[in-house]
Amino acid sequence: MRSRTDKSIDPESANPHSSRRRQFLQTAGALTLASSSAKVSALPAARGTKLLTVMMRGGYDAANFLVPITSEDYYAARPTIAIARPNSGAADAAIAIDEHWGLNPGVQAHFLPLYQAKQALLIPYSGNLSAPRSHFEAQDLMEQGLAPNTLHATHQSGWMGRLIERLSTGGTGDAGISFTRNLALSMKGPMLVPNIALANGKATRSNPAHDAAMRVLYRGSPLEQLVEEGIATQNTVADTLNQPDKLQQEMTAASRGAPDPAAFEKQMSAIARLMRTHQAYSIGFVDVGGWDTHVAQGNGRGQLTRKLGDLSAGLAAYAREMGPAWNHTIVLVISEFGRTFKENGNRGTDHGHGTVMWVLGGGLRGGRLAGRQEPLTNRMLNEQRDLPVYNDYRGVAAEAIEALYGLSAKDMNYILPGAPKLGLKLV
Repeated sequence: MRSRTDKSIDPESANPHSSRRRQFLQTAGALTLASSSAKVSALPAARGTKLLTVMMRGGYDAANFLVPITSEDYYAARPTIAIARPNSGAADAAIAIDEHWGLNPGVQAHFLPLYQAKQALLIPYSGNLSAPRSHFEAQDLMEQGLAPNTLHATHQSGWMGRLIERLSTGGTGDAGISFTRNLALSMKGPMLVPNIALANGKATRSNPAHDAAMRVLYRGSPLEQLVEEGIATQNTVADTLNQPDKLQQEMTAASRGAPDPAAFEKQMSAIARLMRTHQAYSIGFVDVGGWDTHVAQGNGRGQLTRKLGDLSAGLAAYAREMGPAWNHTIVLVISEFGRTFKENGNRGTDHGHGTVMWVLGGGLRGGRLAGRQEPLTNRMLNEQRDLPVYNDYRGVAAEAIEALYGLSAKDMNYILPGAPKLGLKLV
């Protein structure tokens, strides 16, 4: 499966840029909003759009993903872990995408075809404008979606949870799902959002004896409805993944007996199948760990390169599994912060600041870098050690939401208060 590229990422099928946003919204269904106090209702015609956030927990090294191939400072700062220049003759060299930038060779098989098909774009120098170096603080701030320096331990809603609230028509919050063991902070809010972890892309039905005991225990209590919804969600997910699926069968046949791909690829394929076949799961969140590379990070053949390869394989599997729905889908790939520009004494990198966001989808104006950017040099570093943040991640998320749902300025300020206008022209 990894060696094949699906027709869903054929660049010849792209629409002209001038009409992309109009066609993107029209084909997904026109969205009519009716404001009533704090609620906005999305009419059924809006159904068909999908939003997925993928969080790389641990803070990944963006400078070894989007490589500044013309920066002498980069190669001086990373004598053992830098990705070789495209013209160096090295087998694991960066893949040039323009005059100044190249991609990590680990993403050549899966992410690069999406980028070349204009179904992916990158936003360098992005992230939190405030500068927390704690994983937990930075992750919480990013998931809450609040303005810089407004993190509060008592603030328990996330920006995706607030989006679900605005789009909810029945007050059940069944427009979203968190594909995590515990409900992600991003998805928390007034609406009830289920969560389920998909180990290796699989799920099992709930145990009837356990279900009966839980029903007896919580009967008549405020948690009775939550218990029933939890049981129903687990069984719906398991039934969906266990049923034969025509698109899945076609992809399996195309593999011609090749070994199964990595766990994240399986997980993303399962997530896509659920989001494609169930409108109740049209807004999703998933996280993937292992990006805290303080030691032995490696260069074009190291652990980071392997992890980027697995991540991009999962994203490509998601795009293939979505089928025609990919044209009405946006995927945001984020990380709480970047890494230090200079390698440390353990041939790794430490907690940094700016990073690179990934945006993917079949209806994007992709194949480019977006947002404010400039060639990478020592003089521009944050605190003389990290990549700066020029592009607030909340502005990226806000533009993705506007492209999918066409929400008003008032609604957007509720979901992502104070998010800047970056003018990225995603679609």
